[in-house]
Amino acid sequence: MLTPEQYLGAVAERIQRSGGRLNSVQIGPATAVVGLFTESVMLSTMNYAVVAAAVPEITAAALYDFTGRATQHARANVMGTVGWTAASVVIAGLIGQRVYPDAAQAASAKSGNQFGGETRMVAVDVSAGQMYAWVGGKLWGAAVQGSVNAKLTFCFPQPAEVYQQVQWQQAQAPQQQPVQQQPVPQQPVPQQPPPGWQHQTPVGPPPAAGPQGPQPPNYPYPAPGYPPQAPGPYGQ
Repeated sequence: MLTPEQYLGAVAERIQRSGGRLNSVQIGPATAVVGLFTESVMLSTMNYAVVAAAVPEITAAALYDFTGRATQHARANVMGTVGWTAASVVIAGLIGQRVYPDAAQAASAKSGNQFGGETRMVAVDVSAGQMYAWVGGKLWGAAVQGSVNAKLTFCFPQPAEVYQQVQWQQAQAPQQQPVQQQPVPQQPVPQQPPPGWQHQTPVGPPPAAGPQGPQPPNYPYPAPGYPPQAPGPYGQ
């Protein structure tokens, strides 16, 4: 079942996709998403402020109050940089689990210039799958009115369309889970010698003795050809 928060997320995503500047603003008791657009239509500059919030239930009083606060915020903080003109449009929408009949009638009524510039009200009932808004008439002419209607219907699609998008995203989520990496085996850390101990190079066995070379001849004393020496004065 589609929730108001899921629909609000779809509104924010569509604002960004269509080139709007997205912000989050506290408007009354609700935290609203605000999308700002500046477009050129038939040589005229159109300034849009799309404001949406999720609430449990929507009454006509709540919708009027939210629309008035959203328009005041747009006039004070949004449109002041480019000039508030008659070509400034505020599209204010509430999304809830239930839309009372008086709220549906208020949102579907013909828009006017009661707040300065045109204001459109939208009420979305996610339980019943209904989106209530006025998208008819030629208040400013076909080109300008068509631009306003296109912006409204794009940023506030039918709940069934959003529900299909949410289901598709949920179906894709398990396929996009990151692959778990296998743990890398740790190499054993070589033991370090204790302080002050120097590594000794192992000494191998001594080399084997080779065959002896030729030895000098051992002649008896005295050597041949030499007469025996006479004893010295000390008897030697």
